Amino acid sequence: MENEEVIARVAKLIEPYLKDNGIELIEMTYRREAGGMTLRLLVDTPSGIRIDECEALNNRLGELLDAEDVISEHYIIEVSSPGLDRPVKTGRDFERSMGKALVVTTFGPIEGSRSHSGTLIGMDKEKIVLESGGISTEIPRAKIAMARLKIEF
Repeated sequence: MENEEVIARVAKLIEPYLKDNGIELIEMTYRREAGGMTLRLLVDTPSGIRIDECEALNNRLGELLDAEDVISEHYIIEVSSPGLDRPVKTGRDFERSMGKALVVTTFGPIEGSRSHSGTLIGMDKEKIVLESGGISTEIPRAKIAMARLKIEF
C-alpha cells in the first residue's frame, strides 16, 4: 500500500475519535526512517494539547490499526504537539493565530522587505494583515513562503 493510501485510511479511522475529543489533526506523515516505518501525527486543541491526550490518542490509534490491519509491516506511531514555533500554513492556522505575533517571510519583497513581523490583526482568503508600531502591512497569502508564531520570552 502506498504511503498516501495509509495516511488516508488512518485519517478516516481516527476521525471520530478526534472529533469526539476536540482534537485537530494538523499534519500526518508515514515514511521510512532509521527505525523503520513511522506514522507521525501532529495534533492540537484550541487550548493546546496535553501529553496525556497525545498518549490516549496514540493508544487508541494503535488499537484501531491492529483491529483494521491497515499497516502490514512493522511501524512506530508518534503523536505530538506541533510545537510553539510551528509553521502557520492553513486558513485555520491563521484564524487560531489572530491577535498573536507572527514572523513572515515572503517569496519576494513587499514594501521593500522579504521579512515581516507583527501582530496578526486581519485576514481573508487572499491576504493577511500584520500590525507593528502602528503600521499595517497587507501580505498576499500567495506570496507567503513561511509564517511562524513569534516566540517571546
